[in-house]
Amino acid sequence: MSGRVAGKVALVTGAARGIGRASAVRLAAEGADVVLLDLAGPVATVPYAAASGDDLEAVAEEVRAHGRRALTRIVDVRDTAGLGGAVRDAEGMFGQVDILVAAAGIDSWGAAWDLSDEQWQAMIDVNLTGVWKSARAVAPGMIERRSGSLVFIGSVLSHRPNANFAHYTAAKHGVLGVMRAFALELAPFMVRANSVDPTAVFTDMIMNQRYIDQTVGHAGGTIDEVKERYLRWNAMPVPWIDPIDVANAVLFLTSDEARFITGVALPVDLGAMLQ
Repeated sequence: MSGRVAGKVALVTGAARGIGRASAVRLAAEGADVVLLDLAGPVATVPYAAASGDDLEAVAEEVRAHGRRALTRIVDVRDTAGLGGAVRDAEGMFGQVDILVAAAGIDSWGAAWDLSDEQWQAMIDVNLTGVWKSARAVAPGMIERRSGSLVFIGSVLSHRPNANFAHYTAAKHGVLGVMRAFALELAPFMVRANSVDPTAVFTDMIMNQRYIDQTVGHAGGTIDEVKERYLRWNAMPVPWIDPIDVANAVLFLTSDEARFITGVALPVDLGAMLQ
């Protein structure tokens, strides 16, 4: 078996599409078996279409096309028992979990003073508490084996604010803090924790009509209008990155090439944080 994570078992949340999907398939291409978790259904406060169970199974087929094994589970990262059960299933099928990619996330928007209690709570519960719960579920096994790698998907908004995203910004700032806490506390056990913090990524989360309209400030917004907005956001003359760009960073951080890297927030941001 060859590959940069050959023989490893990766558990990926939010695996049905976007960054989670790209990370799962990239890790499989480099030799990992993959446990694919996704809610595969709607969250009440999210104003765009959710991934489906069919999406999740399609990713499993992509993993298997690389000659690797896949296990799918419909799990909400807010559900402690569900996550625990998925980890036990993974350990039963594969023996262990070596890698966590915490990619599950949602989006919504509104002025900080207009956000509802429900919008705020759902954002924190999924995008921050869900990351902590996912890491908590896999950490004991990694501690016991004295080996493992956690990668949390953060954001440029882990480091800077953006208007109309107070709840998202708060959650992603929290992910940065939680990542550093896990990195510090797990270091004596040779378990690493890092984050990948991207700029805008071309996924269903932002490339849907309601998000486009919100971004450009009127109904019927176009991709070209959004492109102009993001070109101003990034330092490099590129409007957004693709999920594979994040997945490549995930692969690096989970591979032995990064064996002594922990507590690092790796920007894949087209220089957005230089602005």
